[in-house]
Amino acid sequence: MLIEPRPLDDPDVQDLIGEVQLEYVRRYGGPDDTELAPHEFEPPRGVFLLAVADGVPAGIGGWRAPEHSHRGVRDDDAEIKRMYVRASMRRRGVAARVLGALERTATDAGRRRMILETGSEQPEAIALYAKAGYVPMTERFGLYAESPTAMYYCKELPPIRPATDDDLPVLQEIERAAGKPFAEIGMAFVADDDPPSVEELRAHRDAGRCWAWFDEQGRAVAYLVADLVDNGVHIEQVSVHPDHARRGIGRKLIDHVAGWARDAGFGSLTLTTYRDVPWNGPYYARLGFHTVADDALSPVLTRIRAEERKHGLDRWPRIVMRRGLEA
Repeated sequence: MLIEPRPLDDPDVQDLIGEVQLEYVRRYGGPDDTELAPHEFEPPRGVFLLAVADGVPAGIGGWRAPEHSHRGVRDDDAEIKRMYVRASMRRRGVAARVLGALERTATDAGRRRMILETGSEQPEAIALYAKAGYVPMTERFGLYAESPTAMYYCKELPPIRPATDDDLPVLQEIERAAGKPFAEIGMAFVADDDPPSVEELRAHRDAGRCWAWFDEQGRAVAYLVADLVDNGVHIEQVSVHPDHARRGIGRKLIDHVAGWARDAGFGSLTLTTYRDVPWNGPYYARLGFHTVADDALSPVLTRIRAEERKHGLDRWPRIVMRRGLEA
């Protein structure tokens, strides 16, 4: 399944919007008259997504920055609109995938909360949102704010966004701090290794593959950079500042990137790491990564391992790990 941005007036999108309007007529006696304009779903203030499964348009969904005149909305909200899965494509996980992609793209755009309006005659949608962690809102907004069938939900988003140029020196500081625990287990060479240069980090950022996690003051405390290797995404580095360790931040960054990779059609995540260091190999194994035997490595991964050996990283057992991504 591929999930990709499409304009609101894209023919495939409009076909599915026509279907969802017929669904509203069947359930509520009339269509949803909320006005939607194509420009509302253009980055950075919105996006509209189309899911394609087996070459067939399967589902849609979009988010937009809500109007400031709406009661109960925040400046950093993203309002979900027109979530729908074609009847023949239901019970295949399409809705959950589209919802996850909407949350991820909104997070990357700096939105901090998803909000939505649904209706009491859509129990499947209500169940989907509840399972995904959405909770009822007391605030009501939009054209149907006074309707007794309208229901409102929201979900806070993680403080992840693509790194900016100003963040890059902070990412170097995170890397230095994250290296210090290696010295405590006799791996001073790793602890003393230089962090990626600003130029290297900038190259990842310019390619759209450098994400950071931010604290309440807006300062980066963790980051992940990735490359494209074979038919997958290779995690070049993921580091969390020790002051923010053991809070699930690294896992959430990896899951965020896994969603991005899966929606783009990539088949796996890979990384190289130390086999026996508790916060390396055993940690990634708990996140679903498996060791790849040396004789099963692709030419590109073999070359990456050769560069690591040349750099002296193989003073301790080092491995390649892989996590498959469901299609």
